[in-house]
Formats: sequence, structure tokens, C-alpha cells
Amino acid sequence: MSRPEPERIELIYFPYYLFELSLLVKGGKQSVFVASDGVLGNLVFLEMETLEFVEQADAPRFDFHIDIEKARAKVLDEYQWILVKHGFHRKNPPRLEAVTDMKRLYYPYWMAYYKQRKGYDFKAVDAVSRAPVGIPLRGAFLAAFAQQQLERPREGS
Repeated sequence: MSRPEPERIELIYFPYYLFELSLLVKGGKQSVFVASDGVLGNLVFLEMETLEFVEQADAPRFDFHIDIEKARAKVLDEYQWILVKHGFHRKNPPRLEAVTDMKRLYYPYWMAYYKQRKGYDFKAVDAVSRAPVGIPLRGAFLAAFAQQQLERPREGS
């Protein structure tokens, strides 16, 4: 059974906090750039070479729902777990030395909305890499949509 054509497709910008992590590794220091989505705080790895920063984009944007302290705490927790998981058997595992807050940014995604029997569904695709959005980020999009509906004034109020 094929999926129906989307009712609407739009480019949206999703909020992120950008961090630089300084690691102590065998042979010196290494920097890793990561981001935390500004809605639920999911950890995302970024390739800085592929990013192009612009001041303002003319497209819908979601609001930040968590503050930078909560985002930083979640990044630290998730990244420490990654270091433990991947450095467990090493003699000198990498250690996290510092976290630097870089900036707030909005990242582009293509959203396709599909009508279903009891409502709508959506598919999201990274507008830079063209990769489909994974389950954790899909949850962040759903939370952002829900918050947006709660903040929207009701007709007749």
C-alpha cells in the first residue's frame, strides 16, 4: 500500500543549543561539537564543516522550550554515557574536560503533513543532509507541535 500524497510540505527551523566539548584523549585534546534540541534536549552530533550560519531565515520556527542549563545538563549526561560505553575497555579512555556554550541556532527540516482517518501524521527530513529524522527527534517535533497548539489562541476567545 503506497503512502498518499502529502497535504502540505514546508520548510521549518527547529531550535538547538550548540556546545563545544573539550576532550582529553590519548595524545592531547580534541574538540567535538554537539547540539541539544531546544524542546526536549536530545543530543545531536554536528559536522561544523557542513553548516552555514545565516542571521535570519524567512520560514516558520519553533520556540525554545528548555533553558540552556537544562540542555547542557542533558548533553553532559548523554555524552558521559557515550564515553563510558565506547571507552569501557580502553586503557586510557577519553575524558570530558570542559563544555563551552556556543550559541542558539535554528536548523532546517522539510516537513510533509499527511491526512489520516483520525487526524494528521508527518514525515521530517533534514534539509541539509536529506536524512530522515529518527525517533528521538520525531518525539521532539511532536512535543513542539503540542506546545504550539497550547500557545495558539483559540478562535472565539
